[in-house]
Amino acid sequence: MPTPVKMPRLGESVAEGTIGSWLKQVGDTIERDEAIAEVITDKINAELPSPVAGRLVKILVQVDETVPVGTDIAMIEESADVTADSGTSGPDAAPVESVREAATPLPESSQPVGLPSNGTRVKQQREDEERQRISPLARRLAQEHGINLNDIAGTGAGGRVRKEDILAFVEQRQKVATPAAVYAPSAPAAAPVAQQPARVEVAQPTSEQLTEAGDEVVSPSRMRLAIAEHMVRSKRTSPHATTVVEVDMTNIAKWLAKNKDEFKRREGYGISFVPFVMKAVCEGIRKYPTINSTWTPDNKIIIKRHINLGMAVSTDTGLVVPTIYDADQYTLAALAKQVNALAQRARANKLTVQDMQNSTFVVNNPGVFGTIISMPIINQPHAAILSMDAVVKRPVVIEDDAIAVRSMMFMSMSFDHRILDGAGAGGFLQAVRTKLQSYGRDIDVY
Repeated sequence: MPTPVKMPRLGESVAEGTIGSWLKQVGDTIERDEAIAEVITDKINAELPSPVAGRLVKILVQVDETVPVGTDIAMIEESADVTADSGTSGPDAAPVESVREAATPLPESSQPVGLPSNGTRVKQQREDEERQRISPLARRLAQEHGINLNDIAGTGAGGRVRKEDILAFVEQRQKVATPAAVYAPSAPAAAPVAQQPARVEVAQPTSEQLTEAGDEVVSPSRMRLAIAEHMVRSKRTSPHATTVVEVDMTNIAKWLAKNKDEFKRREGYGISFVPFVMKAVCEGIRKYPTINSTWTPDNKIIIKRHINLGMAVSTDTGLVVPTIYDADQYTLAALAKQVNALAQRARANKLTVQDMQNSTFVVNNPGVFGTIISMPIINQPHAAILSMDAVVKRPVVIEDDAIAVRSMMFMSMSFDHRILDGAGAGGFLQAVRTKLQSYGRDIDVY
């Protein structure tokens, strides 16, 4: 039986993907993990590896077609005896809906009297279902804006309503809305008292109404729209709370100043403050495992067994969060290698499907831009996110009320208050700080 290839989830916030190109065609022999297609999402472009070895016998989703995560996009027959004449590909191939499961008509004797035949009704029902197929992201947008999906003409395959259709409908609705306030009379009072003031509903202004002479109106990229949606959803989903600690990074800073050039010459990649913070985070999670968890829709908390650290990377097109799997198993030098490799792949747009999945906690480093204190937004569905800000020298009070110049860093963490309270979050940050301040002048990074 053929094995289905599904549209992958390239990141926690990604709900759909687009086929950019097929790297293999029907009839081609494929090795396990060999790239078969290029997948484009709001976050990244990635090559999709084959889950099995075999022969590509069907292509279910055509180039430039967008489908939800988890949709079957192709079929691979693991048996070498299978011929390819059962599959279709290319511009003349049937659309997605034609290869879905066909409805089986009921016997004529079972048809209700006075109603259309079962075949007609099933066909109409299937058309309605195809008409209303909608990605999770577009469905959320429709709910947020109070839109009836029957009012929208979908531009996707089979009339499928896409995110772009929702946004276009909202924009059009805003254009026709009157910019002036609309006054609605209130209901009469039950008792002879002063009438309540009328409710005032103000239409949201459009970009055209907000633009002045000389202003530039920019259409956000797909990635920026996805980031915006993810950030709004995160704030709406998790009751955010943030706590901040100050860390003395002096000994680590001195070690880096003395050894980082030699380390890069010897290893071929650099080392920074980031691996030290990641190592400390892993040890803190071992002491406070609830940090490494997620709140489920059925009101349960899942504490993750693996510590997979997401690493926020700024690229020319936007922010991505690739994953370092089992980060607690690495030495400082090995973490530095992973950080360098992921950052390079992200900025070269070479991240893989695996790179963008399964993170359980994120370490963010806005300090590279000179920030002092940050309050990050949680990367759903995580319980928390940590930001490390710039390490700067300043005078501080040390033992015996002496004043010394030390390399100090603020470290903040935003956490989901459904999962964590201030005591747990503060205890975790204290454990991270203690580990970072425990390093002496000589540090073994191996």
